[in-house]
Amino acid sequence: MADIQRALVTGANGFIAGALTLRLIEQGVAVRAVCRDPERGRYLTGAEVVQGDVQDADGMRRHAEDCDVVFHLAAVGNGSAQTHYRVNVQGSENVAQAAHEAGAARLVHISSVAVYGLQIAGSIFESHPYTPSPRDYYQQTKAEGEKAVWGIAQRTGLTTTVIRPAYVYGPRSPFWSIRLFKWCQQWPFVPDFGVGTAHPIYIDDLVEMIIVAATDLAAPGEAFNASADPAVTWNEFLGYYARMAGNKRKQRIPTGILAPFARPIDEVLRLRGQSADISGTLRMLSRQAVYRMDKASERLGWQPRISLSEGMARTEQWLMTTQRGNQ
Repeated sequence: MADIQRALVTGANGFIAGALTLRLIEQGVAVRAVCRDPERGRYLTGAEVVQGDVQDADGMRRHAEDCDVVFHLAAVGNGSAQTHYRVNVQGSENVAQAAHEAGAARLVHISSVAVYGLQIAGSIFESHPYTPSPRDYYQQTKAEGEKAVWGIAQRTGLTTTVIRPAYVYGPRSPFWSIRLFKWCQQWPFVPDFGVGTAHPIYIDDLVEMIIVAATDLAAPGEAFNASADPAVTWNEFLGYYARMAGNKRKQRIPTGILAPFARPIDEVLRLRGQSADISGTLRMLSRQAVYRMDKASERLGWQPRISLSEGMARTEQWLMTTQRGNQ
């Protein structure tokens, strides 16, 4: 495939999509950045920022016109079952159909390792079945959304590649950096997950992989994990944030102490129209698993370049100049 000339990016005011948009612009790509709230996309200097919602099929068809690559990143992780379905499933269908009707050369759909569910252990390859938790709307709808995209690709011949990121951290990461850092600042303890594995990938590495997936001839029709391989432990990952927060002696408590509170929290969230599987999450966090990166390495010649220590050093520099300045 030739270099990208014009790209559509959905959810462009989000963390990953925003970083992708700016990288594409640096590379000379004309980017149409779809934001539900264009004001939040004002920092995307050089992009054609347009108001749009993936739930609007007609609007997505208009935005996809003249774009040779469509990057679909818009998604929700909170809210009701209906909200998750409308955005993560129907929205993905709308974007894929729009890409097809616009004659795009390729759709790159950003999914998630969440499609594998919580009952994971050992080596997780891309051939692992969809096994989302029945208690978690996000996992369910990310899996259903990915299946819907593959279905449209098969029916229409739309050239499609799927990326399944794990825990994307770095500057502007709302959960895997900002929230974890604030948690380590505010709480006197951190859970002791022992040998349980975490799966961080630095934002710059993921953006590079997404762009490779949009241009490499070996990418069409394939799904690729995007994670740390080998995996690090949760204690190591959270330890960086604990040190950043200025407390190297955080009290570590066994995760078993937290388990009795998990199911009641699940039920409260469900009564509020939200979903979670805290019990399943705690069990997963204590397991050893690796989202294997062999496929990306062998077929795309790609592997993460930023080590955890380097990525955390970059993240710390950003956090110290932004988050502490907001206190």
